[in-house]
Amino acid sequence: MEVSRIIKEIVETKGCVLIRPRKEEHVKGTPWQYDLKGPFQGNKHGWTLLDLFTASAMLNVYNALKDENKTKFNQLHINTLVNFTWKQIS
Repeated sequence: MEVSRIIKEIVETKGCVLIRPRKEEHVKGTPWQYDLKGPFQGNKHGWTLLDLFTASAMLNVYNALKDENKTKFNQLHINTLVNFTWKQIS
C-alpha cells in the first residue's frame, strides 16, 4: 500500500497504525510499499507508529504539492516523509 493511500485512510478513520516497509527489495523510482497492522497487535519491533496528527499534517503537505511531485512523495521512505512534513509545517 502506498503512503498517500495510508495517510488518507488514517485521516478518514481517525485512527493510527503501525507501519513498516515491505521485506522485498525496493526498486529506486517506484513507490514504497508498506505493511500495516493495528497499534495494539503483537510485537512492535521494527514498526513505526503513524498517528492521526502526523498523518493529517502529511496529507496537508501532500495536497499542497503539484501533481508531478505527488508521485515523488510516494517514492520517499516514511521516515524521510515525516521529516519533510515537519520541515514544511514549521
